[in-house]
Amino acid sequence: MKTQLTEDALELERVMDTALRRLGGVDLARAAEAGAGVADVTAVLGQLDVWDLRPRTSPGDGEMAAAVCRAAGRVALPYPVAERLAADPDEGFDAIAVATGPARVNLVGVVPDLRWAVSDGVGSRAPVVSVGPALGTKLGALVSEVELGESEPDGSARLALLLPCWTLLGMLETALAVTRRHMLDRRQFDQPIASFQALQFRLADTTTSFQAFEELTKYTLWSVLSQQPGAAVDVLACRVAALEVAETVFRTSHQMHGAVGFCDEVDLSWLSRYSQPIRRLPWGLSQTRSRLLQTMTDVPFTGLHGDGLVGSANQSLTR
Repeated sequence: MKTQLTEDALELERVMDTALRRLGGVDLARAAEAGAGVADVTAVLGQLDVWDLRPRTSPGDGEMAAAVCRAAGRVALPYPVAERLAADPDEGFDAIAVATGPARVNLVGVVPDLRWAVSDGVGSRAPVVSVGPALGTKLGALVSEVELGESEPDGSARLALLLPCWTLLGMLETALAVTRRHMLDRRQFDQPIASFQALQFRLADTTTSFQAFEELTKYTLWSVLSQQPGAAVDVLACRVAALEVAETVFRTSHQMHGAVGFCDEVDLSWLSRYSQPIRRLPWGLSQTRSRLLQTMTDVPFTGLHGDGLVGSANQSLTR
């Protein structure tokens, strides 16, 4: 088991961080809904040769792809980075997302002329033949409904589910950082609220949950890139953890900020808003748990989750 990224991946992540912050950081999300900033982001990612990575065939490239997604998440980058890295252009697609039911895809209309495909998460995919207008809601401003073509076998669903978890990891990291900074700056009773013991305990518990999720994303990346027998289970378990920890982190962050945390002038508001499509699509927490339990009864695995979870899954499914 490997839970440390290569130095090449970490270096690319640092370069991405610097480049995206020079472009404006979270201000890119503020501009996205007006269609601004896309050309600059496209140019920077092209200069970094991000699209030359082939994570589906190279474990080293897979680690670099995960690092790039985390860097993109730190600024809530409104660009389909994870979706593009999960695809293989040699197979005829530039980006791939997972969707079921009415096919709604996040960021599908941000970059014109990309060849998109949609995976059902269980072994088949279909090309996107038309893209509707962005829905424009607060919980998915850049989500669009798409029309799909004929289905075909698909082997990319695991990365298409995992890489957005790395994007969400970056969002949660920044949310905790801005919350800590706010607690040090905000004063009550002539002292920073970070000095209040109850708030210290709350932030410490939330940070511990985040750190556990961080380690799980690294383990799951290794499981997928090394094609472990239980990788299908590991990916779904990682998404369950991502959704649970995201709820904890953003709840704590908003509570510590108070009402100001929902104002557009505050970065937390944009991080929280742009995390919603990742958390809701293709499935929310209850649907992801259900898929995890079903997969655990079908797929042999020897990963972190152990035989105890298989027993729990069987009991849950037979109740």
